[in-house]
Amino acid sequence: MSAQREMLEGEAYWGRIRNIKKRLYILEAVLIVVLGGVLVFVSNEFKTNPFFIPVDDLLWFVLIMIFVVEVEGFVFRIMQIKIAKSDSTKHLMTINSIRKAIVIIIVVALVAAIFAIPSITDGIEGALTVRGEVRPQNPQVFLPSDPLGLSRVETVAIHTEIPAKVYIVSKFNFDLYKNDWASLEGSALNDIKNVTSDLRIPMPDITYANLYLVVDPTSTPLGNLTVVTFSLEMQLSTTLTSFLPLIAMVFLVANSAWIAYLFPLGRKYASGSIYK
Repeated sequence: MSAQREMLEGEAYWGRIRNIKKRLYILEAVLIVVLGGVLVFVSNEFKTNPFFIPVDDLLWFVLIMIFVVEVEGFVFRIMQIKIAKSDSTKHLMTINSIRKAIVIIIVVALVAAIFAIPSITDGIEGALTVRGEVRPQNPQVFLPSDPLGLSRVETVAIHTEIPAKVYIVSKFNFDLYKNDWASLEGSALNDIKNVTSDLRIPMPDITYANLYLVVDPTSTPLGNLTVVTFSLEMQLSTTLTSFLPLIAMVFLVANSAWIAYLFPLGRKYASGSIYK
């Protein structure tokens, strides 16, 4: 009778732990969504036209919350192992937890390597670079970053065979001063405008909006026939290149410590387990 009662009490505790775990995870998921929305609202950067949501500013918060959830998972697993009645169940839980931790270690190690090794990040930024041609009658429209804020235009590289003036202007000023080249020059966001051969224009620090890369036909001997090549050189956000490798290493250390804790338990319960 006492053995049966102990078994029923164990199942009751197991059910309570599972319910607490489920409710806590739901609460934290709601918390991530709500606080994430608050952060977006407070940042005052969210836009619908053009669409922009600052995921770059939210990523650190989401990753920290995910780490908190994982640590809670460690605690719940320890509790489940303690109340499990058979060595087979305890051994199986430790083995499954170790396997999961190994998968997480492999994933976060790859993430850390991708975003921490300069040659790899340089390759990603090179792949994101946009290249093309711009003519006076066909200005190039571009955005200062991607819609999630995970990469941004660091430099606008210009090349021309003949001297010309190139302006970066906002959509508002482009529409306001269209074909009024003196006014467009006055409203240009770039300080250096004259291009004799090659020019690298640092991207102005502005809010997310449509920008125009414009060639002034009145400044070149070929006028509207002038062709200028450009490259929008991209840079990954510091959240990806600095914080992400750091938090990945935190995950790696935590899961390595978790494996170190579980491994002796697995060996302890292996002898009485039917699972090998």
